[in-house]
Amino acid sequence: MEKVLELSRAFYGVMVPRKFRKNFIKKVVEYLNDRYSIETAIGLAIKELNLR
Repeated sequence: MEKVLELSRAFYGVMVPRKFRKNFIKKVVEYLNDRYSIETAIGLAIKELNLR
């Protein structure tokens, strides 16, 4: 799961705070299950949790 956090930093420049990490990972996995790419899943999770 650390890879997802590293990718969010690399692609979007977003550091996910500790209190949001569990929800962030959960949202990314949901989007991946819906057949989105990893980049899109991370972007949608960031948007949904208002992390920008």
